[in-house]
Formats: sequence, structure tokens, C-alpha cells
Amino acid sequence: MKRRSSEVKLLAPMAAIVIVAVCALVGSLWVWAEQADGLARTREENLVRQGMTQMADDHSLLMTPITIWDAAVQDTAVKYDEKWVQANVGDYFKNYLNFESNLLIDPSGEIRFAYRDGHKADPATFSALMQQTREIVGELRKRHETRMARGQGYNAESNHVGRLIAADGRLYIMGASLLLPDARNSPLLKYKPFVTVGLHELKPAELIDLSRRYLVSDIRLAANNTTPARDHAVVAFRDEAGHVLAQLTWMPETPGRTLFIRTLGPVLMISLGLGLIAIVLLHQSQRAAQSLIASEAKAKHMALHDGLTGLPNRTLFADRLTQACERMKRHGGQVAVMCIGLDRFKDVNDTLGHVAGDQLIRYNAQKIATMIRSNDTLARLGGDEFVIVQSDTDGGSAATLAKRVLEALTGVVNLESGQVFSSCSIGVTVLSDGDIDPAEALRQADLALYRAKDLGRGQYAFFEIEMDATIKLRKTMETGLREAIHVGDINVVYQPQVDHYGQIVGVEALCRWTHPTRGPVSPGYFIPLAEECGLMNDLGTLVMRRAMQDARRWPGLKVAVNVSATQLRSADFIETLRGLLEETRTPASQIELEITEGVLLNDDHTTQLMLRDLRHMGFSIALDDFGTGYSSLGYLSRYPVDKIKIDRSFVSNLGIDPESEAVIRAIVKLSKALNLAIVAEGVETRTQKNILRQTGCTIIQGFLFSRPVPVADIDVIVRSGGRMTPTDAESEPARTAAAR
Repeated sequence: MKRRSSEVKLLAPMAAIVIVAVCALVGSLWVWAEQADGLARTREENLVRQGMTQMADDHSLLMTPITIWDAAVQDTAVKYDEKWVQANVGDYFKNYLNFESNLLIDPSGEIRFAYRDGHKADPATFSALMQQTREIVGELRKRHETRMARGQGYNAESNHVGRLIAADGRLYIMGASLLLPDARNSPLLKYKPFVTVGLHELKPAELIDLSRRYLVSDIRLAANNTTPARDHAVVAFRDEAGHVLAQLTWMPETPGRTLFIRTLGPVLMISLGLGLIAIVLLHQSQRAAQSLIASEAKAKHMALHDGLTGLPNRTLFADRLTQACERMKRHGGQVAVMCIGLDRFKDVNDTLGHVAGDQLIRYNAQKIATMIRSNDTLARLGGDEFVIVQSDTDGGSAATLAKRVLEALTGVVNLESGQVFSSCSIGVTVLSDGDIDPAEALRQADLALYRAKDLGRGQYAFFEIEMDATIKLRKTMETGLREAIHVGDINVVYQPQVDHYGQIVGVEALCRWTHPTRGPVSPGYFIPLAEECGLMNDLGTLVMRRAMQDARRWPGLKVAVNVSATQLRSADFIETLRGLLEETRTPASQIELEITEGVLLNDDHTTQLMLRDLRHMGFSIALDDFGTGYSSLGYLSRYPVDKIKIDRSFVSNLGIDPESEAVIRAIVKLSKALNLAIVAEGVETRTQKNILRQTGCTIIQGFLFSRPVPVADIDVIVRSGGRMTPTDAESEPARTAAAR
């Protein structure tokens, strides 16, 4: 008892000192965390404000193609035509530029025409916005007069002003543009121009898109008479008197608090360790014994569990499945084995790194673990693959669980290195035979998983006997494609690109593959197969080499080659192109690289540098399938694009759907404003050709002039002067797909 009392007396002062030191350290860390969170909040507020300002400027730039137009001056300043104003300032700005409200202001500053939600409106309804409207119009006129006085002229960039304004507790994008003639030396310049002003109210969905773009929590528009929480980020819009007109709020990132929470544990552990030093010395032998027991338990746990997630591994999975099958033999029922694979997990590792991939694995493991029963087993087999053993179940219950897992694992996940969209595919096999080998059960679930991915990912599929044959066929096609690429047994054909007179101005290189036993294989099948099997870089290099070799046969003819996102992400892509240029002695200026809009989705600096390097080498860049994906004026201004290709889905509806013609006219006008070349794909009839010619699209490509043909046929066309005659044949539904 005396010995224990003396130990307590020695440890008490030491414990008091440690506690005081720990409290001081924790207090300092908390103050630092609060300061760090404040800086992070300020950074997010500045980022959002700058982003919204840029969004307003980009939106207002869309007005310039129709405001720099001789007709706009003639029907306003020269002779006011309200019908023209209604159609081009009112309806066009609403339907195509997303400005719900529009004003036309004459040189004296009076509202000549007001428009709201598809109808002519009373100018008095805009009284709350007039002060801000006069300011933006005055700024625009002053800029124009200054540039004209200096002899600088005007262009699309100078003839617009975009501003983010607030009124009545709402946020608007306000854009203004002078109505000016096409030519800078036009006699119409003697008329003082009218000004068109467009208003677009920001919707909650647009604020959510802005949140995702700048990786902040959902931005919300708060009432102007409410006070946001102290820890919320705020971007407020005020009038001249300082009164709040509208305010945006969101919950900012808290890196300081997160780090504080993570640091708190180690600090407490260190202090606890210092406080327990005396006890450890007194009980060294007992601790050694306990350490040995803990080591044995940890070794046993590591032998049966996954190191990253702590879930059962393949060995423990097989044991749990065997136990479930034994219970099934004794008590009846069925056992389901569910194989879960994350979709496009490799892209996460390639773009954000393996640390982000590990974080995504842990996140999904925790999600799935919350959805299974206590008598079920969730295991990780490695990579991005999980497996569930569901006891006492049937096909309906297994399908219900699969649906729940699909819904839970589909959506945006916030990782430390950025946001990713995560989804999964699931293969299910329901076992009724208790003597089945675990490896066979897992193989069946794997086959079902392959079927789910073939169906388009984000789905689940049950094992069926015929899946064995499907997998064997897929393996056969993969082996055949690998061999064909290795020996160069891939054909390259070319589809001419011509002007409206039938003169060939370029060709697009397209690859074709004929399987030795199964005949021609659709590119829609073997190109995705090459992507999934890691063959895309080799296939792309083969097609690029052939295209460069054939391009030397046709001096002065542009040869377009499709480049996949996989190739652009490859670290040695540029070096490969340099090697091919030296090998084939082909000038880079004769090759046009076609990329899809999906390549630009991440909007990362690496992609910009890659495309600029390709431009410096002499290649031209074309944006393929324009208008079908995530087309953005920002892409065209940030990335070095030389040409856009109108997607065949718009061309096929020409003469049938007036909206398709309107979209094409808008794209053509946009391309001219940005000094970009333009090509229309999938032209199959004279009607389509004539409409495209009227819209100003000068280059067309499609079955009207030629299907994709071998290199020898292009030689004949070039030798005959390059003039082609339209066939005037209507297309079958499958012709467009065959052209690719």
C-alpha cells in the first residue's frame, strides 16, 4: 500500500503538468484552426464572386453575333421596325441566348422596346432595374466612343458588358451590347446605335452547377432580410446606401477544423503515453505479454482481412461462403453471391492518383457495410471489386439489395483531391446447391458482372448459363483484335470532306477491322473493346501512322484523325507523334486531330498545355460532334481549337425540324465570330446540302458525296481534279452508323 501511495504522489505532479501543457497546445491549435478556416472561407468567397463575374461576361458575349449586324442597325437606328425587334431582340434572345427579359434602349436613353417571358412588356415593370441598366449602358457607350475616337474600332470582345446585379431579392445576369454594323467602315456608323440589354435570372440549379464547378458546398440564395450563420460563407450584393439586395450563402470548407480533429487524437495519445511511462515501467513484463497477445491477434486479423478497408479478404470470404452453404443445407433457403465492381475506377487513379482511389474504395466500403444484415458478409477481393454473401435469401431479395447498393454508390463523391462521379455494376448468382465450390460461385458472379458492364454500366445482372458463351466470345474478339493490331491487320479508309461545289478539301481517316472467322466487326464494338482492354494507344498509333503515310500521297489535302481521351492522357503521346512525323516525313500542318467535347470536361491545365503543344508542332485541332455534349463558349475561348464539326444528329433533321436549322445557324454564326472553320457531318441529301449552304457552312461530309473508301479511291479522285458529284440518294437508318 505504501509503495502504491508513493507512486501516486510521484505521478500526480507529472500528470498535472502534462494536462496543463496539453490544454495550452490544444487551445493554440484551435485558434490556428479558426484562422485557417477564416482564410479558406475568404478564398471561397473571392473565387465564387470572380466565377460569377466571369459567367456574366461569358453570357453577355453570346449577344455579339446578332448585335454586330447591318440588319440590326437598319431596323433600329435607321428605320425602327418593331416586328424585327420583337423577333430578334425579344424572341431570339429568350429562346437561344437564355435572356428571359430584354430591353431596347434608344440613343436618348429611353426604353424603346421591353420584353418579358415571351411577350412585349410595359417598360414600367423594369423600374427597379433602371438605375443599374443606365450604369451598364453608360459604361458600354463610353467604352465604344473611346475606342472609336482612338481609331481602335470594335469587335465581339469590346462590344459587350456583362454584370451580375440584384433586385427584389433575386440575382440576374445583365448583358448589354450596342447594335453596330458588320464593317467598321460602314456608312451605317453615322447613326447613333441603339443598345440591347438582356436579363437572365439565376436559378437554383445554376447555382448548384456553379458550386460543383468551383468545388464548394451547394450555394443558395438567401433572403435579403436574413442574417447568415457565422460560419457560412457569404457573397452579398448591396445598393449605393449599403443595404443588402441579395446574398449567396454556403457552408465553406473547414480545413483548419478538420486538421484540428485529426491532430487532437495524436496529441492526446502522446500526452497519455507520457503520463503512463511510470506505469509501463512498473508493469513491463505484463505489457510485454499483452503486446505478444495483441501481435498474434493482429497477425491473425491481417491474414483474413483487407489492409485498406478492414473488410474480410478472399480467404475469409471463401470460409464465410462455405459456412452459409452449410447452413443452407441444414435449414433450406438460398444464398446469393453479389460481385460489385466500381465503374471507371481506373480513370480516378489515372487523373487524381492512387491516394484518391484508395479513399474512394474506403468510402464505398463504408456505404455498402451499412446496407447488409449482421449475418451477411461483405469482403474486398482486391482492386475495385467487392463481394457480398447474402444468406437466407432468394432472387427477389437479392435484386432488392442490388438496387439499394446501386442507388447508394451512384453520385458525386467529395475526395480530398477533388470531386468524382462514382457508380458501380453488380453481378449476382443465387445458389441452391450447398456443395458448390466458392471459386465457382465467384466465377458465376464475375460473369454476371461482365454482363452488367456490357449493358452500359450502372446496372445489375443475374448469372445465366449462356453467359459462359458470351464471355468466351468476348475473349476471342479481344485476342483477335490484339493480334490484328500487332500484325497491322487494321484497314484505314477515308471519307472525303468537300465544299458545296463538290471539290474535295480534306478527308477523315476511319479504321475498319475484319475478324478472320466472324467477318467485318463494327467500329462501335471493337473501339470500346480496345479502350477497355488497354489497346487504344496501340490502335491509335497504327491509324495515325497509316494516315500520315497516306497524307504524303495527297499534298495540300487535310487528313483528319480521331484522337481518344486515352491517347491524350498518355504521357508519351506527343513524343509518339514526333516519332511518327520523323518516320513518315509528313508535315504536321497536313494532319488535323479530332477530339470530342468529353476530353475538355475536366477543364484542367494539363489538357490546355497538351493541345497548345500540338498546335505549336503544326497540327490543327478540330472539336468533333459539336453541340451534343457539354459545348461551352468557354471551351472555345480557353482551348486552341481551329475547327468545329456539327454533329450528324442536327444535320439529319434539316428540312424536318426547324429547331435543327436554327441551332446550325447559331453554330455557324458563332464559328464565324470566333474565326473558326466549320464542317457538317452526315450530309446525305441535296436538301440538307442546300440548307447548309444557305446557313454559311462551307464544308460538308457524308454519303451524299461518298462513303468511307480505300486509299486507292481517294487517289483516283485527286488525280481526276478532286471534283465529286452528289449521289442524291436517301440514307437507310444504318448508314450513318456505318460511316463511323
